Amino acid sequence: MIDTRVIEIRRRLPAPIAEVFRWWTEPELLREWMTPVGTVEAEVDLHVGGRLHIVMRGDGRVIEHTGEYLEIDSPRRLVFTWVSPYTGSVPSVISVELHAAGDDMTDLRLVHAGLPDAAARFHQGGWGAMLDRLGGRLQEKEGLKHAG
Repeated sequence: MIDTRVIEIRRRLPAPIAEVFRWWTEPELLREWMTPVGTVEAEVDLHVGGRLHIVMRGDGRVIEHTGEYLEIDSPRRLVFTWVSPYTGSVPSVISVELHAAGDDMTDLRLVHAGLPDAAARFHQGGWGAMLDRLGGRLQEKEGLKHAG
């Protein structure tokens, strides 16, 4: 039986693994992609037990997300809780696994577990859009790096 409260998304991203990890952990880089639409504010206290605060603004909505870092294994793995108005009262958990795929590519696997049944489909689409946005930003930055 498939657990509808767990989503998994995979992407191949056009940047080295250490660079992709930076885009998940540095506030100024998170602000460039971690929202499906609109703009994002990000605060990061990157250590186990540290907090993550994301505010997405777009489509006439403001959605606040908070979390706590549970595991940090730079540049391979990041695990943190995720709480928003759409995830219910119990924190859900996001795991991001990165694997080098050649010199300039990274395979990403994102698992978001513990979602309420009704929220899983929306989070699948939201994370998909955000990871596409991340891939586009990485492609722009890496393209500029190689052009210069």
